[in-house]
Amino acid sequence: MTEVNINYDNIPKSAPEDSILNALLEDYFSYKHFKSKTQRNAIVKILKRESDVIVSLPKGHGRTTCFQLPIVISSQKVAIVVVGVSSRIEKQISRLNRTDVYAEHIHVGMSSEEYDDIKTTINDLSNIRSTLNSILYVTPDVVPTANFHNLLHHLNDRNSLGYIVVDLSYCENDWLTGLTEDRYALDLGALRDEFMDTSWVVTTEKARPEFIDHIKSTLRLRTRRADIPRDAIPWFSMDIEADDVLLDR
Repeated sequence: MTEVNINYDNIPKSAPEDSILNALLEDYFSYKHFKSKTQRNAIVKILKRESDVIVSLPKGHGRTTCFQLPIVISSQKVAIVVVGVSSRIEKQISRLNRTDVYAEHIHVGMSSEEYDDIKTTINDLSNIRSTLNSILYVTPDVVPTANFHNLLHHLNDRNSLGYIVVDLSYCENDWLTGLTEDRYALDLGALRDEFMDTSWVVTTEKARPEFIDHIKSTLRLRTRRADIPRDAIPWFSMDIEADDVLLDR
């Protein structure tokens, strides 16, 4: 992999195709070009960590890369990715196995000893300068469990908790019909309030404004800059140019 020094707070919105960000994309995922300006701009915004970010891209438009690339190229942290469908988790882990990323699938039946093994692995990896970030995949039923919360507090206390990603792409109908109100949504909203200093990324396929508003309010998404309204969350989709949101003032 290419070793580079990059200022993630000052990545240009557009750049020549031989830019550092493009080089990193090719290094880790073998893509020479971003699929669209929207995809690249979403990645830039996620890297800046000014705000939580919503990305709405159809299948085949690089939605997963929008959060995986920032995770693997940021400073050494552990990212949590919440996915509603286990088969999608296995697919993403298989993709990451082609890089140097440590990816683990946490399920609801895991024992305290198994969580301790994960902590030990992460602690060991954090002492290796060449190691990339780690990604822990979980399904929604894991979020309210005591072992999972203990793990997150362990990571947070070590300043090792990076992004938290919520991939709604395969359970959007539940959100639209309110079926998640008593479980998935409320648990995640409470988690957002508990770890306020962690940047969140939410990915979806749908781009209807009422659905996006529902996500913002239910997950209690927020900005990190005092001069920007808390609910001015950047939303990137193929239908809306999110480059001009208030965060870019």
